[in-house]
Amino acid sequence: MKKKNYTIEANLCEYIRDECLPKNKEYKLEYDKNLFDEGIIDSAGLITFITYIENEFNIVIPDEDLLPEYFTSLSVIAGYIRSHQETGKNITTKIANG
Repeated sequence: MKKKNYTIEANLCEYIRDECLPKNKEYKLEYDKNLFDEGIIDSAGLITFITYIENEFNIVIPDEDLLPEYFTSLSVIAGYIRSHQETGKNITTKIANG
């Protein structure tokens, strides 16, 4: 589900609306809202969300980064994704380095 000309935040927001809020798509999802505190995502949903993030943005999220503080809001997640894209911590790099 590649999105052209979407910000990372908008891409993540669309995923959350489609996968986590399918019956409540009109919910005002703000980029800085805590996804856990708002009940939008739970620990089981986070695993699916992380898989989506890795595939959609071509990054690898190492086990040591599987901490709630990296995934509290769409803004925080987008910052995490950008930092991984900038440092080259992506799937291609992982495969190449074996």
